[in-house]
Amino acid sequence: MKKLLLLCAMATFGLSQASAQLDDEDYGFFNHVSAGVSVGTDGIGFQVAAPMTYHFAVRAGFSFMPRFKYSKSLNLGNNDIGAFLTDKVDLEGKLKMSSFSLLFDYYPFTSSSFRVTAGAYIGNGDIVSVTNTNDFINPSYAGKAGINLSRSGSTIQEKYVLITDANGNIQAETKVNGFRPYLGIGFGRAVPRKRIGCQFDLGVQFWGKPEVHTNLMYYDQATGDFVTRYEKIEKGRITRSHEDNDYKDLRDAIKTIEAIGVYPVLTFRLNGRIF
Repeated sequence: MKKLLLLCAMATFGLSQASAQLDDEDYGFFNHVSAGVSVGTDGIGFQVAAPMTYHFAVRAGFSFMPRFKYSKSLNLGNNDIGAFLTDKVDLEGKLKMSSFSLLFDYYPFTSSSFRVTAGAYIGNGDIVSVTNTNDFINPSYAGKAGINLSRSGSTIQEKYVLITDANGNIQAETKVNGFRPYLGIGFGRAVPRKRIGCQFDLGVQFWGKPEVHTNLMYYDQATGDFVTRYEKIEKGRITRSHEDNDYKDLRDAIKTIEAIGVYPVLTFRLNGRIF
């Protein structure tokens, strides 16, 4: 009976020691580790962290955004190069953001968990993809049919066509830099003083100027012939001599996308200290 009471007392003492709050001097170089889960504008995330000193900590993690979908019908017609389209094509856009992160926290005040964070997110550069969901084209027109974005004003009329691929499908992607520096502020320690702690982050990823890429056909004055490439759409070349809402919507959408050079990051994280 005495042995049992002694074991219980030792276990209680060990548990109280394990859950004891960390003091300032307890934060040494990688002498503790925490793990956490987060939710925010960068998606659902998982992260591990360790202190470097009392004023510095390092975090590494992975986050992903659930693949949201958006559908829209686009009116099409003859593209002036001998191919015929049906009136509409049903398009589906998918968001596919995922990234790894390496972040460094600096805590300037001993009396506060306020911090400044710098680091980087590294992930896929193709964050949005658009494809057709209906078989809108005769297979014999594969690689030929598309949206004519022609423009006059030079000696030779310039042809600029969103073209179908070899299988007769439309494909487009929004691309950003795969390496995205991050700068932000927040509250909460990466390794909490108690067993469980919370973190709040507010910052931005610098992902460069987004670009929209797709299969394009246009007249190349250097070669004197039509060429087809998978490349960036230049919004300045999307012009029409008459009002056309679909062309205007496309031009305005690309203009808006290119203006978003940073991505805001707002996250809430729940951390647990492992040791």
